[in-house]
Amino acid sequence: MTITFPHLGDVHIVARLLFHEMGIKIVVPDMNTGKALERGAAISPEEMCLPFKVMAGNLAYAFDQGADTVIMPATVGPCRLGKYADLLHSVLGKAGMRFNWIVIESPTEIGIRELMRRLAQIVSGKSVRATKAIAILNDSVRLMKRLDRLRAHAYERAGQALVPRECLRTLKKCTEELSKSESMRASFKIIRKWEKELEQTAVDPNKQPIKLLMTGEIYTLIEPFANKNIDAKLMELGVSFSKRVTVSWWMRHTLIEGICKGPLKIFNRNHRERNQYLKYNIGGYSKQTVEEGIICKRDGYDGIIQILPAGCMPEIVAKSILTRMSAEQGIHMLNIIFDEMDGEAGYITRLEAFVDMLERRRRCTF
Repeated sequence: MTITFPHLGDVHIVARLLFHEMGIKIVVPDMNTGKALERGAAISPEEMCLPFKVMAGNLAYAFDQGADTVIMPATVGPCRLGKYADLLHSVLGKAGMRFNWIVIESPTEIGIRELMRRLAQIVSGKSVRATKAIAILNDSVRLMKRLDRLRAHAYERAGQALVPRECLRTLKKCTEELSKSESMRASFKIIRKWEKELEQTAVDPNKQPIKLLMTGEIYTLIEPFANKNIDAKLMELGVSFSKRVTVSWWMRHTLIEGICKGPLKIFNRNHRERNQYLKYNIGGYSKQTVEEGIICKRDGYDGIIQILPAGCMPEIVAKSILTRMSAEQGIHMLNIIFDEMDGEAGYITRLEAFVDMLERRRRCTF
């Protein structure tokens, strides 16, 4: 068995180490490029969204490199991501690429026993003791959390840094070293080194940067290729921003919440009770998007950026609600919809204009 998985942010860094320490053969797909998207789009139905086509391209290239088993995360509800495994199985199968599939879903949907059965398939035939496998898995979760925390700190610190590019450089150097690491122990040392490096970045304590909250569809929010590397562009603009939906957030929200059999209060504990704009789950993470709109002004953010792929039904609904909230509460909002076009100039212009508008508003207010 040779395992592969679609790209999603920094997941490939942690997954490579996880399977390496368990002695499981894996194929890490090449980093996302226009060629991966082009290949995925060629075998996908035309109406499918950008994340689906990119994932299809990832898996097609992994198949060429000998992968035969896919580990696929899934969401629930009326969102196509919840059925991606079935759709990809069909699309890739018709193109002559047949995989075995291990779909990781919330235990609230499939039950803890079924989740454990699926996870057991990964180590099937390997002489890995249960205690060691659990320890490695725990280290992987910790490493993912540390990496997400480092990113969050860099996003915030970039706004006050004398040279914002230094925060971006720290992230790049850290991920480059982690990509070459051969063990969990070495990876934690790398993380610690770059955490200290980030803390030493020179800042202006009197600077009051524009503070933004980023939200939207989970794949487009996390995967740099899908959002034209919007994180780096905001850091270069000297903006301080935060993204609450991350890979480690997904693990807590989807897996641990189900195992604990109780709702984790990922956001403010009263959000669910106060969300009068969208009381029901309509698929994907649109409900969380609306909840973040609720906290935007309360938590002192100057504005909110919602990013989503073209045709994403849950986020389109959330977009219309955020527009209403913007009018009612005076929230400054920017919606960016990404599609298969690879031009970046238009996105950069809109980002720069939005940040400039917020800075001018602040000057006029004071």
